[in-house]
Amino acid sequence: MIQSREETVAIRRLRFESLRIRVRGGAESTQRDGSMQLALRAALGSRLIVWVVGLAVIAIFSANFSEIASNDPGFLTQPFHSVPLDKLVAPAARWDSAFYIAIAQHGYYSLQSSNFFPLYPILMSLVALVVGSPLIAGMIISLVATIVGLGALYRLALLDLDEPAAKLTVLLVALFPASLFLSAVYTESLFLMLSVIAVYMARHERWALAGACGGLAAATRSNGVLVLVPLVLLYLYGPRVATPARAGGAWWRPGFRVTWSAAWLLLVPAGVLAYMGYLAAAHGAPFAPFQAAEKYWGHSFTGPFGAVVVALGKLPGDLHGLLGGSVRPVGPGDPISWNLHDLIDLGFVALAVAAVAASWRRVPFAYLGYAIAMLAYAMSFPAKLEPLQSISRYELVIFPLFMGVAAWLSGRRKLTLGVLGASGVLLAVFSGLWAYWAWVA
Repeated sequence: MIQSREETVAIRRLRFESLRIRVRGGAESTQRDGSMQLALRAALGSRLIVWVVGLAVIAIFSANFSEIASNDPGFLTQPFHSVPLDKLVAPAARWDSAFYIAIAQHGYYSLQSSNFFPLYPILMSLVALVVGSPLIAGMIISLVATIVGLGALYRLALLDLDEPAAKLTVLLVALFPASLFLSAVYTESLFLMLSVIAVYMARHERWALAGACGGLAAATRSNGVLVLVPLVLLYLYGPRVATPARAGGAWWRPGFRVTWSAAWLLLVPAGVLAYMGYLAAAHGAPFAPFQAAEKYWGHSFTGPFGAVVVALGKLPGDLHGLLGGSVRPVGPGDPISWNLHDLIDLGFVALAVAAVAASWRRVPFAYLGYAIAMLAYAMSFPAKLEPLQSISRYELVIFPLFMGVAAWLSGRRKLTLGVLGASGVLLAVFSGLWAYWAWVA
């Protein structure tokens, strides 16, 4: 049977499309394997710093028993009644870890505990059914989430950066001074993973998965609902992987039509509303998390970036106290005063500003908007003793900042090595302080 010219062309097109799909599938598989290998090396290598330094500090200086008695009177972070085992897990369990362990075991037992959002302790309680210990469960969740999150971040960065910059993005996160929290019984690793995957899915126009991951992120921590910012911006303006934006029109006009798929983004605030609904039904206190933040940690809203203004106002007094030796101690035996913490926090604010500047025109606008929104939230609720409390920990999960810095460092080999080296040294210092039960972030 003789084929017509049109049939021949159609068959060739089908064969070409089949070959293209196979090649693309192979490339994606290779990329996926490479991302997980990179993530595994970065996660385990940086965790080696955290554990070696942490265990060394404990061996030399023991731990700050006054802080243990004050912040973990039930010894939830030392559950094994075995000194070697308790020391082995120590670099993962300090400070707020006790709250997450207690919630995983007993549920929300006080107004103060409601400040800690539910997804992480729920997962801890489920994994603990298998491994028998909420602490070990939290360590497993954090490590797995770190590896998956860093792998997803590498693949997300490849959409906009070249391969060296994408790899550098992962290394910058893994070696960031506050990255010790990625392996701690804290929510940072889980939130990083969920927020990165949500944005990655949005870039590929998989709005149901993007909304679902965003909703889970919103149920992980109080600022998680801000994942809605990049999802909305990507929905309206892109960039998207497969579909180009409409050309022409004013810069503020959306480049994509709004359809029923936008409804999936409502899953993000649903994560917060579900938690508030539970608190209303179980305890009659839907706003308990926000009340607890003010009552127990002294956080109060002072306007966008108000905490920076407060910290700068305290700067002369902090410097005078440090130079004159009249500092405000954090607690008995803590080697760093509140005065020095204020200066360290301002240093991380300066790093954030530099990272935002480096990210300008180097990452999508949706990412930059997300970074600014996250920073604004973190810097708008000053605490009484430390206005910018935990700012380094909050910056850890703002992945666009690391992408922007990686893109800016691209091609600057000596500077890149210097940045990674300095970051690794600070990670070691932070890890030692954390293991001693000194306040870090």
